[in-house]
Amino acid sequence: MRKCWIWLKSTFLNIIRTISNQHVSLRYKFISIVILAIVLPALFFGIILTSISRSALRESIFHRQQETVQRLADRINAQLEYHHKILLARQNIGTSSRRNQLNAAADILSQGTAFSAVTLTGGRGQELWQYRRGSGLVRSARLLSRGQMSGGKSTISRVYFSGQDNPYIILSVPLPGKNGVLSAKLDFEQLWQWIAEVKVGDTGQVFIVDKKGNLIAHKEPERVRAHSNFSNLPVVRDFITQQAIASSKDWREYSDERGESVVALYQVIARLGWAVVIQISSDEVYAPLRSMYRTVVFWTLFWSGVFLFFGYHLVERIVHPLLLLQTGTEQIARGKLDISLDIHTGDEVEMLAKNFVRMATALRQSETMKQNLTGMIVHDLKSPLSGIMGSLDYLESGLLGDISDDQKKIISLAKKSSETMLVMVQNLLDVAKMEEGKLELRKEAVNLGLLIEERVSQYEALAVSERKTITAVIDPGLPVVSVERHLIERVLNNLLSNAVNHTFSGGVITIAARQADGMVEMRVEDNGAGIPPEYLDTIFEKFVQVERRQAKLRTGAGLGLTFCKMVIETHGGKIRVESCLKKGSAFIFTVPI
Repeated sequence: MRKCWIWLKSTFLNIIRTISNQHVSLRYKFISIVILAIVLPALFFGIILTSISRSALRESIFHRQQETVQRLADRINAQLEYHHKILLARQNIGTSSRRNQLNAAADILSQGTAFSAVTLTGGRGQELWQYRRGSGLVRSARLLSRGQMSGGKSTISRVYFSGQDNPYIILSVPLPGKNGVLSAKLDFEQLWQWIAEVKVGDTGQVFIVDKKGNLIAHKEPERVRAHSNFSNLPVVRDFITQQAIASSKDWREYSDERGESVVALYQVIARLGWAVVIQISSDEVYAPLRSMYRTVVFWTLFWSGVFLFFGYHLVERIVHPLLLLQTGTEQIARGKLDISLDIHTGDEVEMLAKNFVRMATALRQSETMKQNLTGMIVHDLKSPLSGIMGSLDYLESGLLGDISDDQKKIISLAKKSSETMLVMVQNLLDVAKMEEGKLELRKEAVNLGLLIEERVSQYEALAVSERKTITAVIDPGLPVVSVERHLIERVLNNLLSNAVNHTFSGGVITIAARQADGMVEMRVEDNGAGIPPEYLDTIFEKFVQVERRQAKLRTGAGLGLTFCKMVIETHGGKIRVESCLKKGSAFIFTVPI
């Protein structure tokens, strides 16, 4: 029982910790609440009921066995009292004639079935005659002891054993006027029969011991004739040492002479001072308790399981709509605004789901309007931007006259800015097409090694002018891949441009390519400023710009890396970033062979 309480306490504390833990899912928290509110109380009351029932059932079994031993003791007492009254009824036998005395003796034997002989003793202790069952009158000169003659009171002798080792006692009553004693020999055959008639379960036995623990009666008479002494049994030892206590107050448990676990109790026979003992196998006594345990445990677990089953389904009815809402938020976070939630709970959760869908619809409409507006602006920007670039080229050609060096620098800066703006416009258009799934790849066989060398040559002059080093490391066995050359070239341009822009003077930019696991892996690495850790997960999202903390500047419009990611994924590859602040960054992407 103590172990059950310890287990319940431990389970309760674990559930409380689970509910309090911020990192545990809502489902487990709800299930923990169900267990805390339903299952644990069911188990608690099951244990309480088991404890109460155990005590009540154990006490009931004890009292039932106590009543059995009490009835047997009362029966022996009643028989002794009955036989004693038979002798008391013949106390006037001394004044009768010899013939009447013998008739009285025969009458005593007929009434007292346990008597085997009746003896009349004179006032001086001499035996006048003895009348035996089946033999009739027997003369004897044996004298009674002083103890049986003195006091003028009825007496019960100690236990004697006859020549055949059959135990017996002698009941004696004094004759009026101290004229002698009328005594009768009470054999134990009748007592043994009473013992044999008592049935105590399937394994129980009843026996009687005297004040010294000597066996008086047993269902196996041979053990009595062998003068067995049971004083070594704990229950008999209790009786010997506590003879003032008339009966056992509780079970006495021990192992019997065969090593089997038994329980026993005793009841004192008042007139004799002997004890009637009942001894039963522990397994048999506690069988009802075990049956009760099994019943209580079964029904406790059954109803706990039923409550947990319905509680789990109730939790699922609550959690499942919330999980659908969570999925909806994740889809919105990924940019998918066309969502629908099939939630019909008829409560606040359904109202929340409807409002959520309305919010997603409003966001989708807003995003559509933004995309349309962006598309319109981009298309409208492209024409005047082309005109600006054409005009700058015309000015730079000198057809309108000579221009100074300062004017050439200004025109060159204007052309560079226009080209950058054109790339941004083109990125916007391509990203929009890829998001809508309208970008069609025009793949061709491309030698990536040559493509990388071309890109390095293009940026080498810029790198040297800024005192930076750019190198290429290409595996000699790099295979030809099927990609859209123009898009992959723009990806390399974006990554190399970022690397050059974010590397300090004296820095190194490395672009490497190798074959790995059926893919061609390209790596653009620098030892520049690095990327703050909080941006690593969002670096490829649209319009995300990383602060250059050292210079407090923002670079780019946030579309270059988004464009790179979408191009690589459209080709069936993957792109990732590795970076350590102030130590540099590495952008790694793959394309299938």
